[in-house]
Amino acid sequence: MMKVRAITGFVLVILVVVIGLSYIQISLRKASTPPAPGRTPSLDTAPVRLYGLVEPLGREAFVGPPQPRRVERIFVQEGQGVSAGQALCELEQQVERQALEVAMARAKEFEGQLDILLDELTRELPLPGEGLAENRALQVAVQRVRELEVRLELILDELKRKAPLSRIGSISEVEYTQKSLEAELVRRQITTAKSQAVIEFSQKSLQAELLRRQIETARAEVELRKRELDTLTLRSPMQGRLYKFDVRIGEHFTPQDFQRIVIGKPEKQVRLFVESFWFDTVRIGDVFQVHNAETMVPIGLGKVVTVSQYMGARDFRSEDTFERLDTKYAQAILHLEGAESVPLNKLVLCVRENTQ
Repeated sequence: MMKVRAITGFVLVILVVVIGLSYIQISLRKASTPPAPGRTPSLDTAPVRLYGLVEPLGREAFVGPPQPRRVERIFVQEGQGVSAGQALCELEQQVERQALEVAMARAKEFEGQLDILLDELTRELPLPGEGLAENRALQVAVQRVRELEVRLELILDELKRKAPLSRIGSISEVEYTQKSLEAELVRRQITTAKSQAVIEFSQKSLQAELLRRQIETARAEVELRKRELDTLTLRSPMQGRLYKFDVRIGEHFTPQDFQRIVIGKPEKQVRLFVESFWFDTVRIGDVFQVHNAETMVPIGLGKVVTVSQYMGARDFRSEDTFERLDTKYAQAILHLEGAESVPLNKLVLCVRENTQ
């Protein structure tokens, strides 16, 4: 009985050794066999899977202030529809309002001076005398010249009456000579008065022209101040929906904060990022099923309307294990239907309808 057991145990040990050696030999043979090359996958049968970001149709518009200012008034709420040119909020305007008031006061001052000067120029008369009919002068200057001419006529009449008396010695020669000198003096005074009248009229006319130009400059400054004041009221550049309005009364708003006000059309589009090996398979008119990239819940359908001819890098990545990061991407625009509630910049996965 003991011999049987010993023989049985010996046989089992030999059997285990033989089986182990056989397994080792088979494993080494398999390990030394070169791997068989796999078949190249066909893009025609592979599902077209593209990632993209949700945008308003035609892309969004950003609104920011021209210079850092404090927000004083707010006229809209986030999510509401706005029209082109509608006021969104008003920034601090005290300095610009004072500058506008100063410019308007300066323009009114020049206008008042011009009215007074034009009123003087309307009271004009031709200068008396031969060869001066075309010369115009102010009424006061003309009256002065006429008074001198009347005085000259009286002196000349007196000289005419005294000339015979001077020749017969009835009056002294000194008296006659004095009247002659007085007549010459009055003639020179008339010449001077006429010259002064012409110069005064020319100066007034030039002053009026200067005032007109100063008024034009002042009015241009008023318009400039109005434009500067108007730029501090931020307005919508387009008709659409106010997607984002992160503005509060009293806070400081700077030009770098332009992404705090976002406006776009209610309709949506998806900016697809097409990997280079999909580029020839994505065409205008293709229909894609759009899914939430995180939950894979269907969002809606979209149709490709444009495909760009530019390849470049992508500025985001997803959690998809099939995503390629070592390739270039082109862009395509997908018009999205039935997804108005999807937020902007939402990452979506688009699968072509004719693939599984």
